[in-house]
Amino acid sequence: MPHSFEAILENLPQGIVLLDSANTVTAFNSRTLDILGLPDGALRRGMNIDGLPGTADCRAAACSRLTIGRQNTSQFALPDGRMISLTCAPSRNGSWILSYEDISTHIRAEHNLTEQHRRFDAALSNMPHGLCMFDSEKKLILCNASYARMYDLPDFLTQPGTPLVDILAYRSRQGNGPADTATYFDVVFEATARGAPASQNIALSDGRIIKITHNPMQNGGYVATHEDVTRTVRLAEELRHHHDQLEITVQSRTAEVERQARELERMLSQERNINQLQRQFVAMASHEFRTPLAIIDAAAQRLLRKGGAVEPEFLNDKVEQIRASVSRIVDLMESVLSDGRLDTGKIDISYDECALGALIRTCCERQSAISKTHGFVLDIDGLPEFIDADPRSLGQVFTNLLSNAVKYAPGRSEIRVAAWEDTGNVKVAISDDGVGIDAEDLPRLFQRYFRARTSTGIAGTGIGLNLVKQIVELHQGSIEVRSARGCGSTFTMTLPIKRAPGVSVRKDVA
Repeated sequence: MPHSFEAILENLPQGIVLLDSANTVTAFNSRTLDILGLPDGALRRGMNIDGLPGTADCRAAACSRLTIGRQNTSQFALPDGRMISLTCAPSRNGSWILSYEDISTHIRAEHNLTEQHRRFDAALSNMPHGLCMFDSEKKLILCNASYARMYDLPDFLTQPGTPLVDILAYRSRQGNGPADTATYFDVVFEATARGAPASQNIALSDGRIIKITHNPMQNGGYVATHEDVTRTVRLAEELRHHHDQLEITVQSRTAEVERQARELERMLSQERNINQLQRQFVAMASHEFRTPLAIIDAAAQRLLRKGGAVEPEFLNDKVEQIRASVSRIVDLMESVLSDGRLDTGKIDISYDECALGALIRTCCERQSAISKTHGFVLDIDGLPEFIDADPRSLGQVFTNLLSNAVKYAPGRSEIRVAAWEDTGNVKVAISDDGVGIDAEDLPRLFQRYFRARTSTGIAGTGIGLNLVKQIVELHQGSIEVRSARGCGSTFTMTLPIKRAPGVSVRKDVA
């Protein structure tokens, strides 16, 4: 039996020392020497415990006559830094059992755990975001200071066991609860269904936007972080707004650039057309001037060849040719000069009492003297005696229209001129039975330098009708044309009898 006791004692993990009532060693195991770091022989039967480390507390317990069955535990450090726990257990006969245990690893683990708890508490307290943990019954397990500050929670609502419903009710009264309580827990359900963190932005009643991220726990609870993302969301909204505005601006600028490009292309095309028309005008004008000049030269040469013996009829004929050609040159010069005045943006209209009927007859007579192949049929008795107009510029209008009627009706002999009064206006219509004008050319007929396709082979400058239109409009009137290819043309102008009050005699037409 003693042998079995010693075997059991030797196999215990603790260092065991048995003392009798006189505090002398009666038995011990080798583990005691290992734990206390003692050499062999340092512990022996019959020795007093005074030589053992940490026994002072045991001795004090023995001297105090402790009640049987009560043990005393103390801790002490060895010179090598290890911590030893010593338990002194009294027995009924006054003896003691000393139990030594190396608790250094346990102490270090406790220290590390305490340090980790301290660091965790520090990290939790210093988190910029709010953090809270709730159990499966939605009761608070813990929260950090940021969570409490974010919602201005009093201390009693941050204690473990506080129901979430109480926190939300308080927040609602404070005006910082969720604006939409119906969707507030959607993210919890989402995180639970996914078994992974889920986030959503929650709008609060006070206008803030809080990003809440829920991370479900296995026991049915969850950990949530609350981050105030109001500024970020507002900046994102502003950025989107600026982006949208930028897109609108870019689209607007792009459209404007495209419009300007089209306008520039149109103007360049118009400029090219004008340059082309100007070149054609110069060529046609040169031809127009050469024709009457050639007639004048030929008539003068024939007069010179006749010498002194010139018959009156021959002389009158040549003089009429010269006068008609000079008149044609003067008309051409006046048209060119008037076009130049219009081109510079200024033209004078000198209003006076204009005997329109007499002016029309004079222009027809002049044209009849120039173009002996054509006759003019007049129906102008319905005109008033006078109208407010500029006789000189209206003379240019009628001269241009009459010469065109003659020129574009080469195989016809009759030009018809009709004029009548019509509710405060006069209308003058000049008709021929000539080559007419294609329907597609009519809209451009009054453009400067434009000549209809039916005018091919017929001399002309292309400025006459443009000049006519502008002079008529300066008189507050209008002009229109009815024509068809091969069916002749009728130009009808409308002029007011009385000039409207306040109309300037000089108009900027640039």
